[in-house]
Amino acid sequence: MNTRHESDRLHEDQDCIIIYVGKLADNPHWSFPTHKHDDLHEIIYVNEGQGSFTIDGTKHSVQKGDLLIYNKGTLHEERSDPEFPLSTFYCGFRFKEGTRGNKDWVVPPGSEPVVRANRYSEEIRSLMQTMFNEFSIREEGYDSVSHHLLNAVLVIIDRMSRYQHTAGEIVRSNTLANSIKDYLDTNYRQNIKLKDLADQFHIDFYYLIHMYKNCYGTSPYHYLIQRRMGEATRLLVSTKKKVWEIAKLVGYDNPNYFTILFTKTVGESPRSFRKRNQKDMFSDPSSN
Repeated sequence: MNTRHESDRLHEDQDCIIIYVGKLADNPHWSFPTHKHDDLHEIIYVNEGQGSFTIDGTKHSVQKGDLLIYNKGTLHEERSDPEFPLSTFYCGFRFKEGTRGNKDWVVPPGSEPVVRANRYSEEIRSLMQTMFNEFSIREEGYDSVSHHLLNAVLVIIDRMSRYQHTAGEIVRSNTLANSIKDYLDTNYRQNIKLKDLADQFHIDFYYLIHMYKNCYGTSPYHYLIQRRMGEATRLLVSTKKKVWEIAKLVGYDNPNYFTILFTKTVGESPRSFRKRNQKDMFSDPSSN
């Protein structure tokens, strides 16, 4: 379902003019080929689900709480994840001529077009939801209310500008992701909590998750599991240690929880994996 409401002509004294407000939901196969808007800016808030957005040639994976910002003239392609269908609120608008000087953009050119989920996300969602409701019902004064709502969204985007990254900052983000990966590789046996990890590297919790996922295609939490299970498979094949011992060695005090995670990750239980892969290594040579 893609519900889009076009705007009537809004008040002449407003500094921005809303062209449309809409909501996308319940369409797992939704996609929009590469296009651009030469005469308007667009803001998209991801309410639920996941999707893939290619913006000016760079692919971005987005999920709940993320905000996409297209300055006018930005080439973009959009696609919903069939397994986790997108639900979004979106708004197209333009600034009234002469109100912004030569700054006819929502975020400065060169900034990241995706703002990852952060402490302002719920506020943005509420404002976008209310704007959509106003355009749906169109009671008297909806245009004025919608204008003020959009202005509030733009103010919050300005606040969130510290989460925007230029090309050079992206390189620094990748370097930071590498440092975090090195830390996980070295300390995977420890009881690592992502909140503590974010604090240790002096970054926002949500930024940690999205920055790492953008760099490696998986979250630090899932990488930690993969790292532990990879070590567990090595120990199961190359040693005669008991399963509970291996669980403890890779960072799990609860062997039952370890078994559940191992089975989910590898596709079979630790004992089954060991039996299938150790049969030659530990066979009795005299029996051959």
